[in-house]
Amino acid sequence: MEQKLEQLMAEILKMDPEEITDTLAMKDIDVWDSLKHMELIVAIEKTFDIELTFDEIVTMQNVKKIKNVLLLRGLS
Repeated sequence: MEQKLEQLMAEILKMDPEEITDTLAMKDIDVWDSLKHMELIVAIEKTFDIELTFDEIVTMQNVKKIKNVLLLRGLS
């Protein structure tokens, strides 16, 4: 799951996959704005075949928190 998520984020945020670390946060890079965040959410839902709740979406402010939400959903 982690590698697939990192690759997905790299594509959407136009970054090298090596730059997608657990500490990377929405507030750290300009390209990760609210529109990109929703694009990322939709891509995560499609890729992992899940539907995220509003609370989960709001929580997903950095890579580590995104991974935690996916782990809580039973994805590994």
